Amino acid sequence: MLEIYLIRHGQTKWNLENKMQGSLNSDLTVEGVKQAVSLGKELNKHYFDHIYSSTSPRALETSRLIFGDEKKTSSDLLGEIAMGAWEGKTYQEIEKLAPLEWNNFFNHPFNYFPSKDGESFAQLEARLKVFIKEEGLRERSGKIAIVYHRITIRMLISLLLNNKELYGEMEP
Repeated sequence: MLEIYLIRHGQTKWNLENKMQGSLNSDLTVEGVKQAVSLGKELNKHYFDHIYSSTSPRALETSRLIFGDEKKTSSDLLGEIAMGAWEGKTYQEIEKLAPLEWNNFFNHPFNYFPSKDGESFAQLEARLKVFIKEEGLRERSGKIAIVYHRITIRMLISLLLNNKELYGEMEP
């Protein structure tokens, strides 16, 4: 049996400013660092067979604060969904600019069509299926930790449980 610890990166400056991050980075806040250090203290009593991290700087920093210098595998496949032109904009700006797309993104994900250079939920799903297959998550056993992102976490959970309903109706 495989036990998976799914860990979202610590709080970032853009989280506080209600800005869409996607593939762009925003550094951890002081609180985000505290969150990671605190979780690290809780998780240090566990042995992990493998630790994965998104290649995003906010996820890599969170992983380092939690697990120290333990060997980790970083993967672009675990990156947050790319938000294209929305990245760096506030939620309010995006909702005003593209109300239908905004609503679909959070309430009807497979009716969401990304802005230029953005990624659809179907593309995110395909990317995570590659990760699941390459890492043999359906066949392996033991305990692993994955440090990555909110929407990517929801999608991975839904794929592993074969339940597409799990990533619908998200809060901004």
